[in-house]
Amino acid sequence: MPEPIDPVILPGEKEFCLSQPSGEKIRGHFYDTGNGPVGIYLHGFRSHSNGEKALQIAQHAIARERSWLRFDIRGHGLSDGELKEQLISSGLSDLLLVFDSIPERPLILHGSSMGCWISLLGALRRKQSVAGMMLIAPAFNFVQNNLSTLPEPVLKHWQAETYMSFPDAYDGEPYSLRFDIIDDAKPYDVINSGIELNIPVHIVHGDNDPIIPISNTENFIRHAKIPKLVFERIPNGDHRLTDHIPQINDHIDRIWQEIDR
Repeated sequence: MPEPIDPVILPGEKEFCLSQPSGEKIRGHFYDTGNGPVGIYLHGFRSHSNGEKALQIAQHAIARERSWLRFDIRGHGLSDGELKEQLISSGLSDLLLVFDSIPERPLILHGSSMGCWISLLGALRRKQSVAGMMLIAPAFNFVQNNLSTLPEPVLKHWQAETYMSFPDAYDGEPYSLRFDIIDDAKPYDVINSGIELNIPVHIVHGDNDPIIPISNTENFIRHAKIPKLVFERIPNGDHRLTDHIPQINDHIDRIWQEIDR
């Protein structure tokens, strides 16, 4: 079982709770200036919105009087659900629910790892609302690349058992996932489908990332049509990039400045 999370409420933030049709609750924190763009931070797989990176980036935004929202998708952090039921479609549904809770204002999405994939899917579905994106070590297509490519006997065993345990990449507790995540992810290929976006999109990725290799981002860039894309390769950067938050915040500042013109 994951350790309980002691949430941090930053100055000016208000807690919020949204309900899915299933009754499951989505929980997060919102610092709202009442006008202008709203930044939305979406964490990665097995992370949450009270992590070191999420909090430091939120503090940076709040210090500059930017409206900022951070929340946990189901199965993570303070929100309802279990990790083993994680699907890309459920994360996307949670993000769209958050979109619908915000009055008509420009949205600037800030994703980390799996949160980048879900943020991009959200942006493609709400192009009229999303004005920019900051993506940190994007885990685009990680289900197709890391899970669907398991040996056939392993996949058949997983399908027969419904759930299968996986080792933690950082030597923590193992976790389980349901086999349905493979079929669920198939419609959400963003690497080979020629993504088109005409908004500022900044991507940072460490060239020493052991979880999602930087080649994955390079492959995405080759296929995508994003004229306002900025890509920074972080020398010796790992997957979490917590040592490079100042660089990340610099990119965030540039996006906000461009949108505020």
